Amino acid sequence: MLPKKVLLAYDGTTPSRKATAYLNQVFGHREDFEITVCVIARKPPSHLLQAGGGHSFLEREELLEKAIAENLAQAQKVAQRGRELLAAFPEKSVDLRVCLQTGDLAYEIIRTAESGRYDAIVVGRRGLSRTTQGFMGSVSYKLAGHALCPVWMISGKSWNHRVLVAVDLGDPGFRVVEHVAFIFSGDPKVEITLFHVVYPWTGPGPRTETLKEMEKHLIASAAEEARVFFEKAREYFEKNGFPAERARVRIVRSLFGPASAILKEARRGHYGTVVVGRRGRGGFRGLLLGSVSTKIISTLKDRAVWLVG
Repeated sequence: MLPKKVLLAYDGTTPSRKATAYLNQVFGHREDFEITVCVIARKPPSHLLQAGGGHSFLEREELLEKAIAENLAQAQKVAQRGRELLAAFPEKSVDLRVCLQTGDLAYEIIRTAESGRYDAIVVGRRGLSRTTQGFMGSVSYKLAGHALCPVWMISGKSWNHRVLVAVDLGDPGFRVVEHVAFIFSGDPKVEITLFHVVYPWTGPGPRTETLKEMEKHLIASAAEEARVFFEKAREYFEKNGFPAERARVRIVRSLFGPASAILKEARRGHYGTVVVGRRGRGGFRGLLLGSVSTKIISTLKDRAVWLVG
């Protein structure tokens, strides 16, 4: 079974410590996880990177080297503490990576994830309205928008092994299924619900049908597509060693849009992890896994949200 490689963006703050707690609680029983604790050391003070300031070139070079060494040493201590917090995993499964910040912090993490071919980036999440930000700041939201690999944004504390996977019926939805099936392959604890929202309005312009007629038409036109999609999903779960009967399907109709239905289901079903796609397959229907993801991550502040695609 292929190992699952995740990059934990860690800075020692409460949100990043919650990310370690999430990994411990949800995946600590797994033997196929490889975690890299990634800490980005702060850049040296800007005045040391510029000429002048009352220091000669050699003096500035010495001060710069000292500042870099101190920042790297501090980052190493933070990374070591992150490893210690991942107590549910054997020491051989946790690696450390410390590097010096040279540009935007989020892009440093993205470059690390891409060069290391990680399956996901794990990051603690702060609320958008907070005025006090740690070193990571709004990094989680930049990662969500720009990272090519899935991003797991962690908040809350009452996690469990119930996973809600919101899917569109197109290729973006299947990319979500692929990621979930791979990550949870062989997992004896997890319960997965594939959740699809049928939204009445399917195109631009006014509609004259009654709601019942509209729903009947939509369900009839989407029935074959849904059958093909979920049959393919079932096969992929089976191929990854996850019993398809433990990945149930739930389809609901919503008058208020996909985001509202996903949020309602997440709370109703007490799911600890919610998985959505970054983008849909285009058009109004694409909102299910497009801009709706923004509403999901900004509203669900008491659990983990994975963004895929």
